Amino acid sequence: MTGILDGILVLDFSEYIAGPYCGFLLADLGAEVIKIEPPDGSEERRWGRWSRYKGNTRMALTVNRGKKSLCLDVRKEEAKKIIYRLVEKADIVVQNYTPGVAKRLGIDYDTLSAINKGIIFISSTAFGEVGPYKTRKGFDIIAHAASGMMAAYSDEDGKPRGPGGSPFIDIGTGMLNAFSAVSALFARTKTGEGQKIETSLFCTGMALRAAGFSKIESLDKEKHQEELEILSNGFREGKTHTEIIDELAYLNLRHEMPKSTRILEVPDCNHRPADRYSLPYYRIYETANGFMSVAALTTRQREDMCEVIDIHEKGAGVEFSQINDDVIYNNQLAMKDRFEKRFREKTSEEWIEALEKVGVPCGPVNYSANLFYDPQVKALNMIWDLENSKLGPYQMIGHPIKFTKNPVKPGKGAPTLGEDSVSILEQFGYNNDEIEEFKKQAVIK
Repeated sequence: MTGILDGILVLDFSEYIAGPYCGFLLADLGAEVIKIEPPDGSEERRWGRWSRYKGNTRMALTVNRGKKSLCLDVRKEEAKKIIYRLVEKADIVVQNYTPGVAKRLGIDYDTLSAINKGIIFISSTAFGEVGPYKTRKGFDIIAHAASGMMAAYSDEDGKPRGPGGSPFIDIGTGMLNAFSAVSALFARTKTGEGQKIETSLFCTGMALRAAGFSKIESLDKEKHQEELEILSNGFREGKTHTEIIDELAYLNLRHEMPKSTRILEVPDCNHRPADRYSLPYYRIYETANGFMSVAALTTRQREDMCEVIDIHEKGAGVEFSQINDDVIYNNQLAMKDRFEKRFREKTSEEWIEALEKVGVPCGPVNYSANLFYDPQVKALNMIWDLENSKLGPYQMIGHPIKFTKNPVKPGKGAPTLGEDSVSILEQFGYNNDEIEEFKKQAVIK
């Protein structure tokens, strides 16, 4: 079977994560993706020691899998001519230059669409191409801060906490880039024309906050004004980040539950965890051999969880819509220590088996090393075996989408720098003499 994007040609000028992530998703789906890299390689090739990785860092192996590498100095006029020849047959261009750079290099949408009106041009920036922030450069942590993502969290020193682990705004933007590309491909089937698409880390950060981001005029007008006053006065008065977010949390509680007299659960440290509101039924528990998660959100699930762990709590059967401080909050807060002690008595596997039997959502807390051997990961084919010409075999996370008629299968691994330069130029009609001349002029590598 052919890939679902078989026959689609993508030119990928992007670096780091958000742009290249889009390219490798499209390559997974069968597109021919040509990574156009500068003579010293894209930035993701420098995120590791050269002597150890030989220019093939873990990031590069991840975001460039399935691609070809054309090492081309786009600042040279001869290189631009090569690009324009590729554009004649291309379907999609991906770039994440700061606004204005693509135009200066002569590879902006207006220039390329004049060569090929069907070209789909993705411009993925930090803050977009309009507005007062358009010239700002940015990475995942910048978008986390600017989009409000980190406003509700703090680190051990009581300051706003940056992203840890996976840079999910970068990755989310890469997914949106790929989604926008295939959407534009569909639109082109009806119009015959391509278009420019603009995405940004900032907009992705805003989009990821959608579930908890709303302002209802009839309910929130007064609260919103108070929030603005807390922010304005708090910083002026020298309050810490944690003091400010605690005030905002109390404000929200007072408006949502006007009769509530409870205090918020705040640990004896500056750190404010993401689960500060959660009670015994929606949290992480330590077990006899690790950690596990539980998410018993319905009354039936909470009651069944209590039966399994043999701790009976009077608020388990009360609907969230009937929240009462005494029944729900104060009692459950006092029960947490009992729940925690109980979960430590058995292994994660024992608890998960028992809770699953009665339909309570739960699961293990996995670490990267575990996932290489997890049976569900294997069943979903989410670990792929690939090959790099310098490093040899390697494994990485597979493609997350399953197509019944066009299944996504492991392809080639990430290329070394310039690995495909000669074969790509041959593919587009350049002869040996021309290619050798490009090498001499350092147009290609």
